[in-house]
Amino acid sequence: MKNRLLGTASYDRAAKVVNAIEKWNAGLSAELQYEKYCKMAASPFIFYRGTDHLFWSDFADGWRLNRFGSVKTRTWLQGDAHAENMGAFYNDIGGLVYGLNDFDESIIADYQYDLWRFAVSLVLVARQNGGFSEDQQNNILDVLSQSYLDTLASYVGNKKAQKVFFTANNTKGDLRDFLKETDKDDSRKKMLKKWTNSTNGNRRFDLSLEKLGKATTQEKKDITDAMPAYGKTLKGDISYNRKFFKIKDIARRLDAGTGSLGTPRFYILIEGKSKSTKDDRILDVKLQSKPSGYWYLSDGEQIEYDQSFENDAQRQEVAYQALGKHPDDLLGWMKLHNGYYSVRERSPFKETFPTNTLTSEDSFIKMTEQWAKVLATDHARAEHKIAAEAKLFDFQDEVMKLVKGRHKEFRALVRAVAHEYADQVEADYGYFKKKLGLKDCPPVV
Repeated sequence: MKNRLLGTASYDRAAKVVNAIEKWNAGLSAELQYEKYCKMAASPFIFYRGTDHLFWSDFADGWRLNRFGSVKTRTWLQGDAHAENMGAFYNDIGGLVYGLNDFDESIIADYQYDLWRFAVSLVLVARQNGGFSEDQQNNILDVLSQSYLDTLASYVGNKKAQKVFFTANNTKGDLRDFLKETDKDDSRKKMLKKWTNSTNGNRRFDLSLEKLGKATTQEKKDITDAMPAYGKTLKGDISYNRKFFKIKDIARRLDAGTGSLGTPRFYILIEGKSKSTKDDRILDVKLQSKPSGYWYLSDGEQIEYDQSFENDAQRQEVAYQALGKHPDDLLGWMKLHNGYYSVRERSPFKETFPTNTLTSEDSFIKMTEQWAKVLATDHARAEHKIAAEAKLFDFQDEVMKLVKGRHKEFRALVRAVAHEYADQVEADYGYFKKKLGLKDCPPVV
């Protein structure tokens, strides 16, 4: 049996998928592999989220990219775009915003990688939620494509993308309600209460929580010693000073993410603006490695990457600055004994839109229209960051040139890719569960 998208026989594909997953996760302990595979076994969509490397392997340098792409349609990508890699978070000017919120896989490449990966995720979510016919899924996908193109067109010849960000004031429907509810329910006080205990004016992490672990004495020393150098990487309105960044406690962050599960990660509790425990802040410190897409770039693109960034944590910080609007003032990076770590503040507002609530075509379409606007805006904003250095502004103009008079063809391509690869993901999920999916996994909460 041949796969329409990849042209490989199913038995060859099964071996490829299983071998790729085992190789990608070989660095994890047996315990962490078990935990990650159990997460991935929960559904095809979660499996998709945990296997970004398979997507890049399958699509890298794909011939269909050339229909609406060229050397001029590269921009900063999220790199692992899907419906649950956008969320609500706190920006540096005191507001709750909605946008891309995970830049670990960010890379400069053709915009269609992000658009296609996002489109596949919409089909998987629709199938997971149930009740959507193929025609309804096509309507959702067409809205994604057309809203993306229309938004991109609105930024041609101007710098409006540099000013746009998404809040409860300029969104609608379920997304607006979600942002209002998040803004009302979440706060720094609640976040600190969730992760820490305060006794006699002394706040420390609550190590009784399953998602926190004790940092070793050496880990604490390494992080403490690295703080001044981290301070030099700050680019926001908060400059480094010992009082603000005084470390009150350090803990290991456990069981975070799907694709990145097992990646070394720490939470650092720091003093903040005053000695009061009410304005303490938590830094999220995470080991960064090369994004999945790097391994599937051309030799020339890999050389360009290697020459452009000091290290992978600095690459993540540059991507955040490029794709985000009003990024975190505490965004930076540090070097520890085993590699380079990104540093950002853990936002008091950190919520993902619940995709399981999209059970009607109307609500799904309204949400998709806004997802597309966010993605196109971030791509356009990021391109201006790149172009400012090269004195060129080509991305939006080039895409509009390539799609002129061909919007119907563009939408059809996105539909074809989304359905075909969603079918492939479900088949791969079956191979995975048969070979690696563990039968005695704990129930999904």
